[in-house]
Amino acid sequence: MKNKTFPTRLMLLMAVSTLAVISCSDDTTELDAETSLVPQTEVPANQDIQDAEFITKYFMGDAVQVSLEDDGTYSLAGSDARLFEDQLANSPDAYNPNPVPGEELSGLALAGGIRKWTNNTVYYVINGLSSSVKSELQKSFDEWSSKTNVVFKERTNQSNYVTISSSGSNSNSGVATLGMYNSGGYIQLGTRATAVVIIHELGHTLGYIHEQNRSDRDNHIIIKTENIQSNAQDQFYKSTSATFLTGSFDVNSIMMYGSYTFSKNGQPTITDRSGNTLPQRQARLSSLDIQGTNAAYPSTDGGGDNPAPKEEDLCDTASTYASNKAYSVGDYVLYYGRVYQRDYTRWNYIKSCN
Repeated sequence: MKNKTFPTRLMLLMAVSTLAVISCSDDTTELDAETSLVPQTEVPANQDIQDAEFITKYFMGDAVQVSLEDDGTYSLAGSDARLFEDQLANSPDAYNPNPVPGEELSGLALAGGIRKWTNNTVYYVINGLSSSVKSELQKSFDEWSSKTNVVFKERTNQSNYVTISSSGSNSNSGVATLGMYNSGGYIQLGTRATAVVIIHELGHTLGYIHEQNRSDRDNHIIIKTENIQSNAQDQFYKSTSATFLTGSFDVNSIMMYGSYTFSKNGQPTITDRSGNTLPQRQARLSSLDIQGTNAAYPSTDGGGDNPAPKEEDLCDTASTYASNKAYSVGDYVLYYGRVYQRDYTRWNYIKSCN
């Protein structure tokens, strides 16, 4: 099987979401979505983000400022993305950008890291959502499942699942943990959360973070640091190690900041190279979001985009692992008689060919 040549991960970096709503007629809702970058889920309206206490950790080899939340997860200066302790490290040396298949047999595999959902299926439990938010949640499920190979199913007895609940915040906002994480993963939504917010949070659940932290972002956008809140500067850092969902920068990605994220003065924090503000956030996936997701989560039934081979054929179709080759999430390799599939930060064992 030929390995895919375009990158398949949305930026595995931490930043805060910018979630503008579709309708321009509801100014209040639009403002809430744009200002949900200081999530009201976590920070009361009368509490400044600068009150948070930050410590330095390493995420995929990059130094980041994180804040310990009450539930034991870590956020990045008010980010909507949540990381578990074992997804962070105390040293950059803990991250291996080129893992080798079979490390799980030697005990060298990364303990935490970001994991994609097995069999392209996200199992979920809903707890305490209003009927209106449930309706928006279903629209969000449909957006992902109708355009990609990912499906969402209500949990019965599965050990890996995400709990989707209300944060109690009267806002169009949300926070989410990254990737599949046993029974600990969650999405928390404001009482007025709309599909544009929820689609974004589901992207975090699939393992994706934000587009604007790409190392090549300066070729496509301008970061207006003079307009960024002082304690949010770290949200706009550039990663030296992350790989991407798309082969080119995508201002239309559902995981992209909006132009006024973390603005301290009402002026844009991000513009295009000509100084124009970015397109308003929409409740839909971009074409590159779809392309990258279908590569990271290839079809398992032989249909759809980027179909995966049938499991019984993998021993014949998977390419032999090469240490000097760059692999993307979703790629299959053959390594000492065993088939593996590339995950975000590791290789997952699929089957033995002996």
